[in-house]
Amino acid sequence: MAIPPVLLLFLLFDPVTTHGFRHCGSAAATNPTPPAVPPPPATPWRHHVFLNFRGPDVRHTFADHLYYALVRKGIKAFSDDRDLPPGQSVAEAIPRAIEESKLSVVVLSRGYASSEYCLDELVKIMQTVKEKGHQAFPVFYRLTPDDVVDHDDFDRHKRVFSYERVDSWSRALTDIADIAGWVLPSDRYSFHPNNNL
Repeated sequence: MAIPPVLLLFLLFDPVTTHGFRHCGSAAATNPTPPAVPPPPATPWRHHVFLNFRGPDVRHTFADHLYYALVRKGIKAFSDDRDLPPGQSVAEAIPRAIEESKLSVVVLSRGYASSEYCLDELVKIMQTVKEKGHQAFPVFYRLTPDDVVDHDDFDRHKRVFSYERVDSWSRALTDIADIAGWVLPSDRYSFHPNNNL
């Protein structure tokens, strides 16, 4: 399966502040004491991308392809099955990895809404988007933005989990479905700038 090139393009774009260096032939080249140039700011990100997906749906298909395509391009991607050291608390490591990532790619699949772990991660992602300027990009894998919330899954969740938790999941799913993303109905892909059309 090919990785959408446009997805790779936005991941590769990393606006870095460059300070005004002058090259050969400029006034600075003849100046014996060039002005001090401050070092570029240190990046607060440990990972470029946090991958959020439901393992049984896409781990050995789309998510693996995406992960390895990013790594080949020199992009540091976090995936829980590869980057969590044995013995580390998942409850602490995943939220920290989200906060330490520049952006998240959320792969929404048919079974995504059935997983409380995926939904908890999504709530953290959307919270980090709102509070810290994190970016989130949805990939609708073999479904459309309208299919994201599976009402059967949420009926089951309402019987097991608190109203507040289920409500936060529903709001996070609504928020991510409203972000422009990629719809992958099969092995082909397309970018939909307005998911509400």
